[in-house]
Amino acid sequence: MNSSVVQLPQRRNKLARLAWALVWYTVLVILWGAWVRISHSGDGCGDNWPLCHGAAIPVDAGSKTWIEISHRYSTALYGIFVVCLLVATWRRFSAKHAARIWSVATLVFTVTEALIGRQLVKLGLVDQSTDLLRLIVMPLHLVNTSALLVSVVMLAESLSFARSSRRALQPSTRWMIWAFAAGVLVLLCSGAVAALGSHLAPSSSLSSGLAKDWSADSHLAVRLRLLHPFLALSFALLGPWALVRWSVAAPGAQAKAACRRLLAVFCAAIIVGVATLLLLAPVWLKIAHLLLANVLIIFGTVAFFRSTRDIPDRAFAEEVGDNR
Repeated sequence: MNSSVVQLPQRRNKLARLAWALVWYTVLVILWGAWVRISHSGDGCGDNWPLCHGAAIPVDAGSKTWIEISHRYSTALYGIFVVCLLVATWRRFSAKHAARIWSVATLVFTVTEALIGRQLVKLGLVDQSTDLLRLIVMPLHLVNTSALLVSVVMLAESLSFARSSRRALQPSTRWMIWAFAAGVLVLLCSGAVAALGSHLAPSSSLSSGLAKDWSADSHLAVRLRLLHPFLALSFALLGPWALVRWSVAAPGAQAKAACRRLLAVFCAAIIVGVATLLLLAPVWLKIAHLLLANVLIIFGTVAFFRSTRDIPDRAFAEEVGDNR
């Protein structure tokens, strides 16, 4: 194949690097948002949004306020990056190109993420709030965040392999991929509920935690938090089998390699999840668990993209080499 066909213009390679930088900045913002909740700083700005106690920069504020306001500024900066990337993508690619579509999806989920964050603040669904509405909003918040991360990764991959053509999957492989994605989605929702339950009722021991889980006086999120480890362990038995089958059926060396990396991250996430449960969810393991969940989404999206695109090995080597 002629190298002029498979290589991308240098400016598009730079754009791909910017998109991948945004992917990891997305993860950083997500982790900082988790720290806002873990540090009980969600009400650091009161019920004001987007201002903080009526000011853009609160004076003589406490640590909770600065943790919350720094998260808001990091998300505002994120929105600027998203708009700039969308404009650059639309200027450089033709209509109906996948990069254009995913740049719009990224903007949409960025806006909905901001709106959900606003409602959390305005409705007081933060810190120690026991409002049952949190059982709906928390999973919705996490699902929207994950959809945003998927969109950014798909945008980055579409920019990295802008000339790749679509490849049809075998029906059995397609169903396997969607079943795995559905399993991850269920784990995300149950994980959000479990995180809320652990936040509202931290345990000093496994026995005391189980007592709270089965107590009729406990918050519903506390009573439902056992569902997450049960589902995770069930998925741990089926997930590796599905990923191995996916790897075998995946077309092309790059798709197979992506599936193997996804399997490794999946196993690591299960191990960290078990450790988080047994060690009563120390802060550093909560962050590590969430980090691996996001890396799992990233690697899963990459594996999906490369399984559904015709990426010649030579094109992969040249384009990735240029993106370093």
